[in-house]
Amino acid sequence: MKFLHQLIKFQTRKHLQFIDLTDKAERLVHQSQAVNGVLNIFSRHTTVAIRINESERGFRQDFRDLLGRLVPKDAYYRHNDLKIRTENLVCDPNASDCLNGHSHCVHLLLGNSETIPIIKGKLALGRWQRIFAIELDCARNREVVMQIMGELKERNHL
Repeated sequence: MKFLHQLIKFQTRKHLQFIDLTDKAERLVHQSQAVNGVLNIFSRHTTVAIRINESERGFRQDFRDLLGRLVPKDAYYRHNDLKIRTENLVCDPNASDCLNGHSHCVHLLLGNSETIPIIKGKLALGRWQRIFAIELDCARNREVVMQIMGELKERNHL
């Protein structure tokens, strides 16, 4: 069993932006020469989710609409109430990036990682499946870790 990882850095532009990581994941599997195993994709942030779904504009808008109904940005969140919140304040308390209680709630619903089987050197994704990092907050610098655990292709020694 071998392990290989790669840190993916990117900049998001807006709330509920879908960043397709599928091509990067497939390149990593190819470069690793993993034959069988798993690829784990993990967000290093509590306001970026990692999910698998299809890449279709209508679905993405439906999803944004659904989240707006389930976890509205303008609802009351104790995380946003700076009169009672005293933990993890590293930003300007007057800045709107502290007021992201909805983003943290959505993250708990969606999760921060996906694990995809590698079979015969390929990700075992379905026909329409794509791997997404979903920005749940505002434009930010983000990091995702991709880690492969698996058997490598046997190499012929001359």
